[in-house]
Amino acid sequence: MREREGSDRFEALDAGRGVCALAVAFFHMPLAHPGQQQTWFPNLQLCVDVFFVLSGFVLLHAYGDRLATGRQVLRFGLMRFGRLWPLHAATLGLLVLIEGVRILSHHAGAPGATPPFGPDHRPVEIVTHLLFLQNFRTFGEYSWNFPSWSIAVEFWASLVLAATVMAAGPKRRLVFAGLAALSALALWWVSPRTLFVIQNFGIVRCLFDLFLGCLAYTLRDALRLPRRLATPAEILALLALPALVLLSSPGPLGYGASLVFAAAIALFSHQGGAVSDLARARVPQRLGLWSFSIYLLHLPVIQVFVTAVHAVEARTGLALTRILGHDHLVDLGSGPANLAAAAALVALTVPLAALTHHVVERPSLAWFKRIDSGLAAPATSAPAAVAALAPR
Repeated sequence: MREREGSDRFEALDAGRGVCALAVAFFHMPLAHPGQQQTWFPNLQLCVDVFFVLSGFVLLHAYGDRLATGRQVLRFGLMRFGRLWPLHAATLGLLVLIEGVRILSHHAGAPGATPPFGPDHRPVEIVTHLLFLQNFRTFGEYSWNFPSWSIAVEFWASLVLAATVMAAGPKRRLVFAGLAALSALALWWVSPRTLFVIQNFGIVRCLFDLFLGCLAYTLRDALRLPRRLATPAEILALLALPALVLLSSPGPLGYGASLVFAAAIALFSHQGGAVSDLARARVPQRLGLWSFSIYLLHLPVIQVFVTAVHAVEARTGLALTRILGHDHLVDLGSGPANLAAAAALVALTVPLAALTHHVVERPSLAWFKRIDSGLAAPATSAPAAVAALAPR
């Protein structure tokens, strides 16, 4: 058994990141399965808030003592860009390629729900994505690889975090608490009905969660429990998280979910209970390792699937899609069949994510590390393990 403390990597938290990435992928699957009509189903979006809170927690752990100068903040920004942008650009490129294939199928008489390079897939929108600006009063919530909105706002929010740590120090919990509270008030002002704000003000949501994660890190020692207490506390936290998904309601009270996430992350960071032991098994750890790729790659998988469904509709005359609420969903004939197809698409995303982790994430991060090493003075760079941080 590996040591629970003294490691730069929070393995139990890595596993949670993998589970959340799978949940987000399932939430986005455009199939008319029974979950689509459940009142709790939109609450799967809380997984994005888990990612944000976790990022604040781990970034402060990794870089808190390395953000004392402007040069260190610039190096931090470079490493965050190197962590987030290459895979984002690669998956965006995949979607552009798929859109090119849709042009060919469109000319062959297989129209889709939208014309190729039409709304939400216009060429000009590619530029805003490449600049991490797609969430700032540009083209709407569903432009190209729309889950990447969180990647874009986290990049800019993490720079705010770095500047805050440089100015206030890594242990100024009152500063983090104050900024989290101000962000919560701003979030309530722009979105009083729901935490799930995305377009234009997604960065406010991210800042709220990010500073909560920083605050949780400064308070984590309060949740350092002996083994006999850590296991029941972890079980209770594990039950609380799905309960939030099932029971959370719209409105400002929903913001309290992020407080629960922050406490749970601080608890599991000590890896002191039996649940943490299970989370450190091979499969959960692999899912955590691939979680960033799962998060960004599932939309291209969906796009290929939907394009194929429209092609089959055009060739056979079968009705395989229908409107449910405001969504255009694939319907394979029954709820169980749709549920099975959604699960299969999520499962298919996992090995593809393992591939993109190997051929895109690792080489690009290694390249940026070499650049960072060249910029470094005598100071050392952030721990390699935490540089592998994957957001949501």
